[in-house]
Amino acid sequence: MTLVARLCGLFLLLLSGLALAETPPERRVALVIGNSSYRNAPALPNTVNDARDMVTALRKVGFEVVDGIDLDKRGMDSALTRFARLAQDADAAMFYFAGHGFQFNGENYLVPVEAKIEDEVGVQYETTRLNDVITALNYAKGVKIMVLDACRNNPFVGLLAKRQATRGFSVGSGLAPVQRAQGMVIAYATQANDVAADGAGRNSPFTAALVREIDQPGLEVATLFRRVQKSVYDTTAGRQTPELSLSLLGDFYLNREETDADVWRRIRASDDLTALQAFIQRYPQSFFVVDARTRLDLLERRSSVSTERDKLVREFAERERALLQRLERAEQGRRQAADELARKDSGDTVVPPSVPAPGSAPVATAPAPPLPRGQDKVERARLADELARRESELAAIEAEKQRLAEERKTVEQAMAARLGSPGSMPQDRSTQPVGMPGAAARPPETAPRGRSSGECAELLMRAQLGDLTPAGREQLRQCR
Repeated sequence: MTLVARLCGLFLLLLSGLALAETPPERRVALVIGNSSYRNAPALPNTVNDARDMVTALRKVGFEVVDGIDLDKRGMDSALTRFARLAQDADAAMFYFAGHGFQFNGENYLVPVEAKIEDEVGVQYETTRLNDVITALNYAKGVKIMVLDACRNNPFVGLLAKRQATRGFSVGSGLAPVQRAQGMVIAYATQANDVAADGAGRNSPFTAALVREIDQPGLEVATLFRRVQKSVYDTTAGRQTPELSLSLLGDFYLNREETDADVWRRIRASDDLTALQAFIQRYPQSFFVVDARTRLDLLERRSSVSTERDKLVREFAERERALLQRLERAEQGRRQAADELARKDSGDTVVPPSVPAPGSAPVATAPAPPLPRGQDKVERARLADELARRESELAAIEAEKQRLAEERKTVEQAMAARLGSPGSMPQDRSTQPVGMPGAAARPPETAPRGRSSGECAELLMRAQLGDLTPAGREQLRQCR
């Protein structure tokens, strides 16, 4: 039995592990209603725009939306039923309404487009209770949000107020505070018992601000609605102040996308030009755009200079290779001329030398009949002139080699200054010119102390971008 129990425990543990590994993504649902074309009340000019823009904003941040435009009582009940079924066990549920709403006997009601409200019977049977919306929201297991842009002035309040003297009920402007809203966020377009403005633009001031803030990633829901409050207050010159009731135990984010700071933290040290360009295009108003442009300019400058540098490396390598071949031919000619003159001085008679082509085997010289004394003197003079010419040619090639080395050094310094960093073009050791035989090797030049202004600018830029290694920090100290 003990073994069976252990096996069962392991099996259950495995199942729980698989369940955790396959956790489904967060499920978000919303119901959005915009009523404008009222039959027994003045039409509202922008509620349809408000609702449609909210649908777009919520779908963009991952909500599955049930939406309705100009719904009658049956349409509102049907949409609310669909939403309640969809909200069961949802991680987040949200309700948004733009249209006429009012309070009656301390309870809030939302008005369908065909409602004709002349007395309390009309209130009870021709409207939608806000409490029914709260019941639908409570099917969700997670965050519940109710947004009401329904505090507009409407004629039903006046009609009901006329009957107030003879009937025992109370009628108030705007909406009443919602009681017992634990675990819920409730946002009103204006303060309780007050009236909200429709606005002269495409949207009401409240919905315009809300849609704009939902588009901002990384805003916690309380912060989001506080920003909406300030925006509406400023837009209406203090005539309207949205009200927020919040009773959440944790944080909730409508827009879970990365913020510009998150993205920049990830790509700040990247050499990917496309990623930097995408950041600038996506967040044109970001505080980090200046840093992104600085790094992009640096990388583009490096790429351009690197391309030019590679071209110059190839050109210098070709020139050094040609110089080496000339040096080898000149040295071989000088050596043969010296050998011939030495043999002439020792009494040997040789035929005039011929310089073999580069890479071919040397041509052996054969003894020749002795020349007459006058001709021998002329031959000696010719060989001495040939030797002098070869040595002069070698000296000229050595001078050209020195000029090429100085030119290369000048180009390297110019490239380093343009790049803003130290370094030199890679040497092709297979093509380095050789010196004359017996010439002493030159000691390497001592590296200059201190740092150039271009190098210091590069190090300072890297320090500002947070992309400086410990060795780089030590180099930056030498700039001070």
